[in-house]
Amino acid sequence: MKLFKPLPILLVSILLAACGPMEQTGEEEQMAEMASAEITAESSAEDKVASALSAAPDIVSEGATVLDWPAAEGEDPSMLREGDNGWTCFPDRSNTPGLDPMCFDGPAMEWVGYWMVGDEPEMGTMGLSYMLMGSYDNSNTDPFAGPPENSADGVVTGPHVMIFPVDPTSLAGMNTDHTTNEPYVMFQDTPWAHLMMPTTN
Repeated sequence: MKLFKPLPILLVSILLAACGPMEQTGEEEQMAEMASAEITAESSAEDKVASALSAAPDIVSEGATVLDWPAAEGEDPSMLREGDNGWTCFPDRSNTPGLDPMCFDGPAMEWVGYWMVGDEPEMGTMGLSYMLMGSYDNSNTDPFAGPPENSADGVVTGPHVMIFPVDPTSLAGMNTDHTTNEPYVMFQDTPWAHLMMPTTN
């Protein structure tokens, strides 16, 4: 399956992530210091690799493949660094607020591929992802929501791990409140439901 296909703007924008204006704890501030500066259109490949690797612990990121986001709709991601441990990391996105680097294992990359083209995931194995710099999402309920009219209405999450289940219905009835800093389900009662596991208090 080809991971990236021509995408409408809504699908391109759904992977928003940032710590944003949320008040940070001391541990979150320390994690933020580990990341490179926000990525811009002028950022070097070296800066993008540093950004991508900040998304996960060293034991994961050191051997990960690093891909850059496609420069335009319909293009494939470009290779920034080859890896050998089955993980793939992406740098901060230049068109989103704050920091949003992310790392995926193989099954999670498959999940992202389905999501990006709007297909229901067909997972044979649970997937895992790290976003240790936090995330900002357009919605906690709609997998394909566009940016809110007021950016303050987005969903802000601190550093976390994501778990993509084989059977999304297994998450039915679990907490969906992202404000408690407890594990919660994003996109509950949809084929794209997954578990968000905050890593700090």
